[in-house]
Amino acid sequence: MTLNFKHTFAILSVVILTHLTTPTFACTCIGKDKQTTENVLNFADIAVKGKIISVTNFDYYDTTAYSVAGLKFDPKQSGYLIRKYKVFTLVVDTKFKATKITSDTIQIVTGFGGGDCGYEFEVGKDYIVFAEAWKEKIIKLRNKKRKVKRKLTEVTIANKFYTDICRLTQDSNEKELTNLKRLTE
Repeated sequence: MTLNFKHTFAILSVVILTHLTTPTFACTCIGKDKQTTENVLNFADIAVKGKIISVTNFDYYDTTAYSVAGLKFDPKQSGYLIRKYKVFTLVVDTKFKATKITSDTIQIVTGFGGGDCGYEFEVGKDYIVFAEAWKEKIIKLRNKKRKVKRKLTEVTIANKFYTDICRLTQDSNEKELTNLKRLTE
């Protein structure tokens, strides 16, 4: 019995260690194959065609938990609160749905690709982008009867939008452009 247990434990250990060392991908876009341009257009804040002209890295510090608790945030000790993104600058050529755009140049925030669902744009290429407005959480403080009240609010950042591979963001193509023109005219 002991020999059989050792053998089972060894096999189980190998299986677990193999799974720990292989890359895993967390991004799944359930139902993406059933999405239509019309559905995505209804939920997107913007739908535009444009050219990517630059890219930078962007670290978003999610400090809301600290702020609500009244604790001081230290990025050296709280690295897990940092979300890493790429920000692409897009020069808008055509606006199909763009009520939240106030400039012809906008920023598109997305993940790095792979497991975080980020869209992998290339500088110099034209894209059709479906995105939602980028919102950042802030804490508003208010003194009330010797107590500090904290309220979490979201603030929309002008001309900054978020997309990923789960939306219909894609390389510019005539079929999709024709479809968008038909739906927005």
